[in-house]
Amino acid sequence: MEAFVKPEIAWSVVAPIGIVVTTAFVSLVVELFLPRSQRALLVVVGLLGLAIAAYFQVAVWQSSVVTFGEMAVSDPLSVLLCLAILGATALTLLVSEDYLQARGLRYGEFYPLLLFASAGAMAMVSTTNLMVMFIGLEMLSLSLYVLSGLSRTEARSEESALKYFLLGAFASAFLLYGIALLYGAQGSVDLRAIPMAWGSVGQGEASVALLTASLILLLIGLGFKASLVPFHLWTPDVYQGAPTVVTAYMSAVAKVAAFGVLIRLMVSFAPLGDLWTPLLWWLSVLSMIVGNAAALIQRDAKRMLAYSSVAHAGYLSVGLVSANATGVAGMIYYLVAYSLMTVGAFGALSLMARAGDATTIEALQGLYRRSPFAAHALAILMLSLAGIPPTAGFWGKWYLFFAAVQANQIVLALMLALTSVIGAAYYLRLTFSLYAEPWEAAPAWRLPAPMVACLLACMLGLIGLGVAPARLTNAARDATRRLMVEQPAPALQAGFKP
Repeated sequence: MEAFVKPEIAWSVVAPIGIVVTTAFVSLVVELFLPRSQRALLVVVGLLGLAIAAYFQVAVWQSSVVTFGEMAVSDPLSVLLCLAILGATALTLLVSEDYLQARGLRYGEFYPLLLFASAGAMAMVSTTNLMVMFIGLEMLSLSLYVLSGLSRTEARSEESALKYFLLGAFASAFLLYGIALLYGAQGSVDLRAIPMAWGSVGQGEASVALLTASLILLLIGLGFKASLVPFHLWTPDVYQGAPTVVTAYMSAVAKVAAFGVLIRLMVSFAPLGDLWTPLLWWLSVLSMIVGNAAALIQRDAKRMLAYSSVAHAGYLSVGLVSANATGVAGMIYYLVAYSLMTVGAFGALSLMARAGDATTIEALQGLYRRSPFAAHALAILMLSLAGIPPTAGFWGKWYLFFAAVQANQIVLALMLALTSVIGAAYYLRLTFSLYAEPWEAAPAWRLPAPMVACLLACMLGLIGLGVAPARLTNAARDATRRLMVEQPAPALQAGFKP
């Protein structure tokens, strides 16, 4: 009988997730001693925990460590995506308190749920083990189901939570079935084992069939979280019905987590590139066309941004279809920029809680008269989403466009460019309405300091990344290079090229 060998654990790798979970529990305890009308301390506790987690995350930036029984991974890709998740969570916390107070949603569980969701998203991008990824996905999803229905007195909020839960449960079932088939094909649920298993079994029909079925099911499950067509039907209803600060968080963090997993998945499934490249090509094209076309006819800003998130999922998929280092680096850059754009945009829309949470384009007319700073911030965010230089949104689309051209995906590159022009139409329409004369006179709004800090951080971040994108692009390229160099040889030979 072999003696039990205690595995060595690099605690610095799992420390950021542990800190976020601990902060969530601390928030639960602190909330017990606070009156319903005073929740600001919970924001402070959350921001402090996120800052500590970010510190430990940066500390392992240059490492490439696999620990915790080969279930936790620390590499530049996971660090960048985790920092994006932590940043989006912190920005959401800054705008949340004012919105929740204005809407009468004085529920202390909002803050722990937000932190638990972030821990789940971080777990998703910090592992190559699909069972750990699934646990992280469920942590993220279950928290979002509850947060979507937080406005308990509104039918549309309850409807959005129920719709999100039912469709999300089906998507999780597809994902879990795909993991089971992957285990049947290679005897492991670790993504790093796929290229080696492919190299050892060759072209065995049974293994190829199981891997193929597994890939398709995994794409369905992750496509739902990423809002890719045709798995996007939940997105407009949930985005519109959920409280605006929840939509802000969901739009950024769920996208980062889903595409973080897709990056690792596609690199590992490179031997099946002939199968998944055409599938993702069509998913990308349909998402760009359907998302932009549907957003163009919307009159509600939240619903418009929901459909635009479908289009942005299509843009991000261009990097996957390109199957080269430029595409993956462009995706990382775009995910960071997209987090700033969407959290800031929905954060600005949360100001409409003062007007009964009306987020129609007509209700936004004349926002400049009520809050010039918020109007300017939202305008810059819209320009970045449209891809107007010199914002980060422009460079994100440019890198993905260049990756498609580099991979000889000319049609896909043209679709990205043409649909971006369509997207600019509805983004600019919303921007112009901010400076139009309002339908009726309205008093000026005094913005709370946390809201100003959030919008300022988003604006400066997007402009800074647009004017000087080199720092983030270099980090993204380093993360991509490290990811591909550490892949087994069959993966590189079959598809992805560093």
